[in-house]
Amino acid sequence: MMVRSLGTAAMLFLLSSAATAATGSDLTRLVKKIRPAVVTVIAYDMQRHISGIGTGFFVNPRGHLITNFHVLAGNYAADVRTSQGNTYTVKAVLAENKSADLLKLQVDIPPGEVSWISLGDRLPEIAERIVVVGSPMGLEQTVSEGIVSSLREIPVIGPVFQMSAPISPGSSGSPVVNAKGQVLGIATFQFIQGQNLNFAVTSQQMTALKAFADPMTLSEWTFARLGSKPRVAEELCQKGFTFAIEGEDRLALEHFLKATQADPTDAEAWSGLGSCYAGMNHPEDALAAFRQAVQANPRDEVAHLRLANFLGRIGRHDEAIAGYREALAINPQFEAAYFNLGLMYVRIGRYAEGTEAFEAVTRINPDAGPAHYNAGLAYSQLGRFQEAIAAHQIVIRLNPGYAPAYQAIGAAMGHLGRPNEEIAAYREAIRVDPDFAPAHDAMGTALLKRGDTPGALAQYKILQRLDPAMAANLFNRIYPER
Repeated sequence: MMVRSLGTAAMLFLLSSAATAATGSDLTRLVKKIRPAVVTVIAYDMQRHISGIGTGFFVNPRGHLITNFHVLAGNYAADVRTSQGNTYTVKAVLAENKSADLLKLQVDIPPGEVSWISLGDRLPEIAERIVVVGSPMGLEQTVSEGIVSSLREIPVIGPVFQMSAPISPGSSGSPVVNAKGQVLGIATFQFIQGQNLNFAVTSQQMTALKAFADPMTLSEWTFARLGSKPRVAEELCQKGFTFAIEGEDRLALEHFLKATQADPTDAEAWSGLGSCYAGMNHPEDALAAFRQAVQANPRDEVAHLRLANFLGRIGRHDEAIAGYREALAINPQFEAAYFNLGLMYVRIGRYAEGTEAFEAVTRINPDAGPAHYNAGLAYSQLGRFQEAIAAHQIVIRLNPGYAPAYQAIGAAMGHLGRPNEEIAAYREAIRVDPDFAPAHDAMGTALLKRGDTPGALAQYKILQRLDPAMAANLFNRIYPER
């Protein structure tokens, strides 16, 4: 069995048989939306010879690009070529996650020339349809379609998913998007084991990328990495990741144990061990390993984040909050720590502190749609409905196809006593996503309040197909028991 990253050979135009469930016009519209944001990444060696080709995609209007770590590892300069045939220089490396094979770049491109796609804020669902748009040299802007086959939690990396979309070498860094054009993941690696098993790292890891205090040019980044020699613990961790992806939990555990023995000061090894124990439902062992990761490197904010995440997972909320605060004391610009801190505050009903954490995320990154959305929900819990509407309007500007934001605006309008605008917002939610059951439920309830029983019944009939339990609840509100 061999594991490989998706390399540099040209990619054929591929379209799986799964495409029969979607109309050609739907796929065409989706691909037209995605393609302008996808670029070919051209890497150069020290002599400015082309040394590799990959794919990347813009994630905001500021020219920030996501690609795979391995696409540019060991290289000294890079360009990107857009779908329009224009070429721009990679100006700086902004963030990295070697374990997850992620790299965030700043491209020297005029703001008006940037087309971008938004990162999704949820994990994909099993059997959810996805499309991959790749851009390797020679056959650029190629497309494949399929479904999400499985989800798996990988030590240190986090969630990854397997997909049936056929991809070939050259598609490293390709966005994996859902039917709404939101990025669910990035095509990263394959297992060659009789058949090709294709995997993607989820958008959650992209959102959580740790930004450098000082961005580096690509050559500076490469020289900095050359200064650190490969470690035995790192090699053992990589083997551990491989076994975890295959579902071989005990073999993964064995390699992470060996890694901690080889280098007891390696925080990544301890975190990987903690993730293994957590996946095997050994919470006390997991907690001890995550704590050891922090002790191994007390200035590693990511180790504090992982410990806090696990504390929250096992219900030790106050300790989790303290852990996030520790991470932020080390790195006050750590978006993921602020965001998870906000979620933790909201989970325990401390909405005001939750909004402060989400607001901190949006100050660091004004394009952080999930932070704006969750801030809006927290504002509503505090009765600050105008602020909630404003936050969700930002979400819609960033992602016009995000139905929950329209529904949340409708709910806020309802609380403000503006029924016409409430219904209009629910209608927009249904327009962008006709299968979004909560919007149909909210629309039915709003129409019922206005005395429009036939309209509420129409929503009930739609809900019978989308969510029978929700439909039953709406029916009981229409015809309450006497």
